[in-house]
Amino acid sequence: MLVHGSAGVGVAENMMSGFVHVSGNASQSAGATGRGGLLRIDGNASSRCGISMKGIDIVVQGSVGHMSAFMAQTGNLVVFGDAGDALGDSIYEARLFVRGTVKSLGADCIEKEMRDEHKASVHEVLKKAGFDGEVDPGEFKRYGSARTLYNFNVDHAGEY
Repeated sequence: MLVHGSAGVGVAENMMSGFVHVSGNASQSAGATGRGGLLRIDGNASSRCGISMKGIDIVVQGSVGHMSAFMAQTGNLVVFGDAGDALGDSIYEARLFVRGTVKSLGADCIEKEMRDEHKASVHEVLKKAGFDGEVDPGEFKRYGSARTLYNFNVDHAGEY
């Protein structure tokens, strides 16, 4: 599906499969709770892009707003531009890749090493999105869960 121009709140929300291509910007909660398929946004995505991702792949050519990938469980979020505050807050096992700067990371989200297998993963997602060989996966930084919020620990009560 091709959306000519920009898309409103919740584009591709709860997407199960297929391909949605937004040729402009996307409002809040793009790809929210998506379980599969691929969402490509040629512009920017507002706040909470990829909130509660459950297997969707999202490629944003611009930047994403605050609280993107909040409680993201699985899937890939690939951002060519920058990310706002609290990226990946309370993240589970989703994989986040940002080429630009990240204003701040959310609870339990950390920068991780970008190994060859992660570069290959980014390449595959970009290839599916139509960027075969146009972008170097090595230009991205990887973010994911530190896995400290999985179990309650009274010593870390202030972090919950």
